[in-house]
Amino acid sequence: MRGLRSQQTMPEDRSGWHYIDAGPHLEVLFHPDRRRAGREPDHIERPSIVVAVAGKREQALRFDPFSVGAHFHIRPGLADQIPLPVAEGQNPRDAVLVFFDKPLRFRGLLALAEEDEVASQLRDEELKNAASQIRALSAAAHQSSAA
Repeated sequence: MRGLRSQQTMPEDRSGWHYIDAGPHLEVLFHPDRRRAGREPDHIERPSIVVAVAGKREQALRFDPFSVGAHFHIRPGLADQIPLPVAEGQNPRDAVLVFFDKPLRFRGLLALAEEDEVASQLRDEELKNAASQIRALSAAAHQSSAA
């Protein structure tokens, strides 16, 4: 018998995480390369984007556009990961940001996370602005790691 699973919460230790302004209804955090402590270096980039409904601790969505094994989660901890569809020549981060750039897709994921009411309140420009912020932070992280 499997043990009870619990929905993952937003990170308590915010070091390395960047707050993304996605409007008043969501809390969005971005980490350019989240590595587990004690893990052997393996040259896999592990960016993550976590999304919660404002006022809730539980993650509604988590996007892990890793350089290897890119995936995302709906209600992380309660459901299995879903492989991220990455088009040929597309990097995984850009594949995730399609959800923000095409707000109907993002709303659909939130609805699957049982957050229909919040999904209907999101404004397209707030989600597109969140994608722009993530792109800028990601570019800055790549420049500093290449230096």
